[in-house]
Amino acid sequence: MLNIILSLLQFVFNAIKYLLGFLVIVILGIVGAVLYAIPWLLRVASLLLWLTATYIGFATIQTIYAPFSPAIPVLALQFAVILVSVGWVTIVLGKNINFVWGGMAAVGLVIGGASIGSLWLLAHWQHADLFFRVLPPAMFSVLLIYETIRLRSLRSNQTDKEIVDDTEENTAQ
Repeated sequence: MLNIILSLLQFVFNAIKYLLGFLVIVILGIVGAVLYAIPWLLRVASLLLWLTATYIGFATIQTIYAPFSPAIPVLALQFAVILVSVGWVTIVLGKNINFVWGGMAAVGLVIGGASIGSLWLLAHWQHADLFFRVLPPAMFSVLLIYETIRLRSLRSNQTDKEIVDDTEENTAQ
C-alpha cells in the first residue's frame, strides 16, 4: 500500500514538474513573440497616430472655419494639413529612411496636439474666433513676404556672382 502511495506521489510530482516546464515554455514563447512583434506594433501605432491626427486636423479645421468660410477655402486649409503630414514624411524619407516611423509619429503628435489645442483655445478664449479668422491670411502674407525677400536675395546673389565671373574673365584676358 505504501508502495502505491509513493508511486502516485512520484507520478504527481513528475506531472507537476512537466506541467511547470510546459508553462515556462509557453510563457517564454509568448514573451518572445511579443518582443518579436513590438517593432511591428510600434509601426502600426505610428501609422495610426499619423492618420488619426490628420483626421483630427480635418475635423478641427471644419469645426473652426466652416461656420464663416466658404467650402473652397476650408478645403484649401484641410489640404494644408495633408501637405504638412506628407511633406514632413517626405523630408524624413529624404534624410534617413530608418526614421520614417518616428517621423510619422512626431508629425502625428504635432498635428494632433495643435488640433486639440486649437479646439481647447476656441472653447476657452473669448477672442479665439477673431484670432482664427486672422491667422490664415496673416500666415499666407508672411509666407509671401518671406518668399519675396528670399527670391530677391537669390537673384541679387546670382547677379553678383555673374558680375564677379565677368570681371574675372576680363582680367584674365
